[in-house]
Amino acid sequence: MTRTAPAWQLLLAFVLSLAVLCGLIGWLQNVHIISSNGMYKSIQAEPWIASPSTARLDPSNYLFFPLYGVSARLLDMLGILRGVPWKQFAYLNAFWASLGTVVVYTFVHRLTGSAAVAVLASVFHLGCGFVLLLSVISEDIMPGYVLVLASMALAGLWFDRPTWKRIELIGVLFTLGWLIEWRLMFPTLPALVLALLVAPEPIGRRLGHVFVLVASILATSGIVQLSWEGHNGAIGLHDILWTGKGVATGWAGVSWDKAWMMLSGVGNYLLLVGGFVDPRSAREALAPLSFSVLLQAAIFLASVILLWTRRHEPRLRAVAIVFLGTLGAGQVLNFYSQPQDPQMQLNVMPWLTVAWALLLAAMLPARRGVGIVLAVLSFAPFAWNVAALAKWRGDDPRWLAATGALEKRFPPDSSVFLYFGYEPITTWKYALWSRTWDWDNKVAIAPTPSADPKFKWIAVNAGAIRHPGWTGPEHAAALKRDIDLALDRGYRVIVSDMWAWPPDVLAAYLGTVAASDRTDAIYRMLHDDFRATEAFRDPIAGTYYELQRR
Repeated sequence: MTRTAPAWQLLLAFVLSLAVLCGLIGWLQNVHIISSNGMYKSIQAEPWIASPSTARLDPSNYLFFPLYGVSARLLDMLGILRGVPWKQFAYLNAFWASLGTVVVYTFVHRLTGSAAVAVLASVFHLGCGFVLLLSVISEDIMPGYVLVLASMALAGLWFDRPTWKRIELIGVLFTLGWLIEWRLMFPTLPALVLALLVAPEPIGRRLGHVFVLVASILATSGIVQLSWEGHNGAIGLHDILWTGKGVATGWAGVSWDKAWMMLSGVGNYLLLVGGFVDPRSAREALAPLSFSVLLQAAIFLASVILLWTRRHEPRLRAVAIVFLGTLGAGQVLNFYSQPQDPQMQLNVMPWLTVAWALLLAAMLPARRGVGIVLAVLSFAPFAWNVAALAKWRGDDPRWLAATGALEKRFPPDSSVFLYFGYEPITTWKYALWSRTWDWDNKVAIAPTPSADPKFKWIAVNAGAIRHPGWTGPEHAAALKRDIDLALDRGYRVIVSDMWAWPPDVLAAYLGTVAASDRTDAIYRMLHDDFRATEAFRDPIAGTYYELQRR
């Protein structure tokens, strides 16, 4: 039995991690790299910052908005980025990611008994592509991930000799994690149950341990549910356990496009190499993505070969079941949803750090030369991924400037914008102009000029996301109705550079929401029924066209 790491080492790991991440955020000046979802989350949190007693709970992020609302309010009181929650959220993520560094350090130190291995494994984990990315942008996954990671680490260390108190503590941590982000429950819960079922105990005791885990999850959920009873948006226990987030939408479903997006998600988890959004871009980045996946496979195989003789050790078996079980269950679920999304890969891929740590522990004492090489390689993902993130450096102020330029060129009171829906500029307009979603055949708009709402827009991907049962002609007809409505009311319809996309590019983007088969109908409707004239070019927002009927 190895000793727990000294407290001063844990504090040092936290401080160094936080200093590096905060410095990186300040240097990058872009908290929306790859994903701008954090902007929407910060907007949704504004009521929790201004008036928590009346703010509305979100079923799938039941504890996230109260937690980050209070945290942002504290930063406001301290004068840190006062009134700019979309920036504050990045620094809050850095704080939680640094706690995650402490979790990794503590776990590896206890597992291997080596401070050197713990340091190198912590650096490796923090440097992994999606871990580093989500530690310096404003996404909403980091606090939930860290709590679930802590529960996984404790399960790996304790489920070789589980006790009721240990199981209860893990259940509480795990539940608090998925109450911050609901879908975190599903990949890890089966792994925790399986680890308890194969523990070296009599079968009756094993079943009792599973019961204790489930009871602690239900009890924690119930206490949280009762504590919020009567609050705006409060829901019952059943609805907390099953929110159905993402189900029956365009994000769900199985297709061959998901295989390419899975390659993107798994490959970019270690090294940020591109192909982030759609299957077409993943195919174009096939070589670097495959290289990253092969590196991960090599780490896995090397660790298995070196540790095969210890496969019957209860603790090592518990660690393998918890982390590889989460990987297996998580990737099955990811294939159904959004396997390319950094958030979806974050909590199912920490097995890679565990495998690297065990590899280091086996090699550092045995072969000095090889150990030194592995130690140096522990820093390689961080160096690579910082260089990759630098490509987006300074984009936040540039997008702010582009939003202002578009407002001058196309007065919002007389313009309706047609976007695919993924363009970053839609996020900035939503945040800075008016908090209005795309029309989706549900808007009755006043004739031009109309300043309310300021942001009037149509999104091609809306039909795929919200109406997964539509056919291509139905989707195209709905888009045409919205465009005709805008023209009939006297508005200029301004379309992004989506207008110039060839059909294969449009199909690739529609493939991310399981709607590539609608491409032909949508493309023909746009180009047969309308014509477009170039109206504006911006170095960051791209080319814009004015749409008119043929």
